Amino acid sequence: MIFNHNEYLNYTLPNNWCAEEDMDNLILYNPIGNGAITTSFFNVLNTQESLDEQISILAKRFIDQNDINLHSPLILFNREGKTILRGTGTTSDGWFIKLWLVAKYPKIVFATYQSEQKSNELRICDSIIDSFHFAF
Repeated sequence: MIFNHNEYLNYTLPNNWCAEEDMDNLILYNPIGNGAITTSFFNVLNTQESLDEQISILAKRFIDQNDINLHSPLILFNREGKTILRGTGTTSDGWFIKLWLVAKYPKIVFATYQSEQKSNELRICDSIIDSFHFAF
């Protein structure tokens, strides 16, 4: 099923998944699943830094502030007209976390998924994030 957030982001959810949103966040989850995707939204800053640099800075700040131990370096790539930065790690309390930053000027979508441990649900989360399409 296709959903829309604030008239600029379209995304697809599997039938058994739910979306809850307020002005600042969007939470995507399976009621009988292992974790949830928490999504925040930002505008690209008019600075000297490129879009790649801006999302890298956002990710590093989040990782440092939340004491996340990355499993490997973050991966940055472009696909279907959007820039994506992603990586996995472990929180300070031992939970699995995956983060994605999906950007297309002038918007940045920052999504994280946390669960007690890595599970098959992660494949579904990746497909949801892959479905993000900016409607501009």
